Amino acid sequence: MNLHDKILNLVFCIFIFTFGILFAAMPKEIFSENEKRELAKAPSFSVETVLNGKFESSFESYLNDHFPFRRNFTALNSYYLLYTGRNGENGIYKGKDGYLFTKPSKSGNALQENTAALKSFAVDTKIMSTMILIPSSGFIMSDKLPAIHEEYNDDKILSSINKETESEIRWVDIISKYRSSKDSGQIYFKTDHHYTAYGAFLAYEAFCEEHGLTPYKDYTIEKYSGFYGTSYSKSALWNESGEDFEVWRYPSNASVEIDGTTYNSLWFDEYLNKLDKYPVFLNGNHPFERITNPDAEGGKILILKDSYAHALVPFLAHHYKTIDMVDLRYYFNSVVDLVKENNYGEIFMIYGLSSLCDSNDISILGA
Repeated sequence: MNLHDKILNLVFCIFIFTFGILFAAMPKEIFSENEKRELAKAPSFSVETVLNGKFESSFESYLNDHFPFRRNFTALNSYYLLYTGRNGENGIYKGKDGYLFTKPSKSGNALQENTAALKSFAVDTKIMSTMILIPSSGFIMSDKLPAIHEEYNDDKILSSINKETESEIRWVDIISKYRSSKDSGQIYFKTDHHYTAYGAFLAYEAFCEEHGLTPYKDYTIEKYSGFYGTSYSKSALWNESGEDFEVWRYPSNASVEIDGTTYNSLWFDEYLNKLDKYPVFLNGNHPFERITNPDAEGGKILILKDSYAHALVPFLAHHYKTIDMVDLRYYFNSVVDLVKENNYGEIFMIYGLSSLCDSNDISILGA
């Protein structure tokens, strides 16, 4: 073995020894705010888990999640991919002016099955149904995309859904609304795939226009700094700047019931101190929520939704006495039975387009 090989072996051994000591000595985090997920726990050792391979697999996940300076190495790799011409390699494009865009969704079997399920549900329930599908930020904010990117065909996909469902479901054209309002305010977050409070308000306005309602407009707008959304988390481009997060409030007696507990506000301010502030709207994702407003003039509405509904529903609560929200990603009871048990005056379907293209939970709607 020559001197060069000896030096390389020595450096390698020092590296392994040093990081082994650091791995053992450094405190282990439970939750990664940057990635918005729980980190792997130390696996339990037993003869059975060793023999069936579960211990080795769990320990590998534990090692990956708690490797010393993991955050720095992960970010370094993402920026390496970005600056070597592989923008979007991890599913997120870095665009202009701080925008981080989720790569476009594609139409396929999931889209056809989900669309058919929503249409069939409207037919079977015989209840007036309205649909708003939110296009991706990459489609609406196309001028902020990087020079090289996959094509966003949101308009074509939405048009096909409209043609398939228009005989049974009232369609709200949100694309025209967003395109005409781009210069009036920030519609989408830069670090998240969701729309901002302003973007949600535009969708609320479009809903009111379709229903002949007068939108409420006297809001107190609060602004909070330091918001980092899901696109930021997925990108691992963790040197990017945070952005402002707005909450539009109005005087209201509305309350929300979640998992048997009633809260006297539709805004959960404890999330304003976190990196991801979006759960300030209705406390984030839950299978079922019931919003009640005794001062509203409207009746009872069922909302089938994903997380795009969370920023929108507080606006709608001004108009409806009862809003039942069902998230089919987590709701495993029969929605058909729920409809039978409640006297809903109408149904509102509000989803991000990606949910119809990529998920498989909506297709079980009729079960």
